[in-house]
Amino acid sequence: MKKAFIQTLLACSLAAAAAAPPAFEPLPDGLRLLSRKGIDAVYAVEPAEAEKEFRLALRKYPGHPFPHFGLALAKWAEFEYLEDESSPALAADYAALLDTAQAAGEKWLEAHPGDANACLCLGGIYGLRARQAGQRHRWLKAYLNGRKAVSITRRALRIAPGLYDAYLGLGLYEYYAGMLPGVVKVLARLMVSGNAETGLRYLALCRDKGDFNALAARLFLLDIRLQPGPYSDPALALKWARELRAEFPNQPQMRFLEILALYADKKYGEARAETLAYLRAVQSGKPGYRRRFLPRVYTALGAASLAEKKYDEAAVYFARGAATLKDAPGQPPSRWGVWALVKLGNVYDLKGMRARALEYYREAGAYRDDWGFSQPIGRYLDKPFTEAELPGRLGPPQY
Repeated sequence: MKKAFIQTLLACSLAAAAAAPPAFEPLPDGLRLLSRKGIDAVYAVEPAEAEKEFRLALRKYPGHPFPHFGLALAKWAEFEYLEDESSPALAADYAALLDTAQAAGEKWLEAHPGDANACLCLGGIYGLRARQAGQRHRWLKAYLNGRKAVSITRRALRIAPGLYDAYLGLGLYEYYAGMLPGVVKVLARLMVSGNAETGLRYLALCRDKGDFNALAARLFLLDIRLQPGPYSDPALALKWARELRAEFPNQPQMRFLEILALYADKKYGEARAETLAYLRAVQSGKPGYRRRFLPRVYTALGAASLAEKKYDEAAVYFARGAATLKDAPGQPPSRWGVWALVKLGNVYDLKGMRARALEYYREAGAYRDDWGFSQPIGRYLDKPFTEAELPGRLGPPQY
């Protein structure tokens, strides 16, 4: 829930200017085409292809913020999906690209106040900044950037009411702000409010009528249905995940979404079989299936075994996931690899071997916490993991 809220801090402001909007300036057709190709490559997790399209756009439209935003998105895809948020070097590159994109967006809008797409772009830049701050648990900075994001996004809609892409950020704000009380108390104190039902309607509107953000809206709606809570619907999430996999048959990320949905729908045998097939694809070097994905694959296998109370089998898989942390000593630790250590501790708690469980929790806690693991690790250090907490989530906590 935290990660989802942070991802949605394209939103945290209720302010709206009362002045009449400036005249609408359309996005050039050539820039729209290049941006569409680039964003499609981002969601296909082909960051090199996305970067190629956005660099071409930058040469043709050097002052517009869209190419700069696209280059930042391409780096985000590489950092988020290919390196699993586990590369400090990529994180620094991504932050630098956001700086450039923000400066370009603010400068462009000074001269082109009626460019609604540029507003949408700058709102997205501030939204990414908010998410980046939230990943580091800098909640006030996340809030301030999110407030700017939603204000600029609403400005885009005042200029162009039919710009349905804007409903992605606004929908995420309404949904997660509406679900906020008791989840992110620091932000709740700032009087953030929203309506979850309105948020779902906005996301559906973006999914059905949006251009650049339609696929993103589908992914967020799927994630909402995967999570526990009043809007949870794992069966529907599985249907959507299978539709996405059919559309992107060669995309490992869409395939892993299906694994997550199978697990959420309690189809543990199918989840295990699909994950084993995924493992074979990684081991055989199938294009797109990186060895960097091994920690998540072993952790998914361990989670399926743990859900069925096959503790010895789960321990084997979690241990393999944790062992990947030693495979490349010079490589930054994988988020999923560190989480495998935590889950290994959970298994030994369930087996009644508390001393050994504590060893794994402490080992996991010794890694730099870039992912919000300190809270669950601290809880397990204080109190053993129990069967009442099964099946639990498949993957690591999301901020």
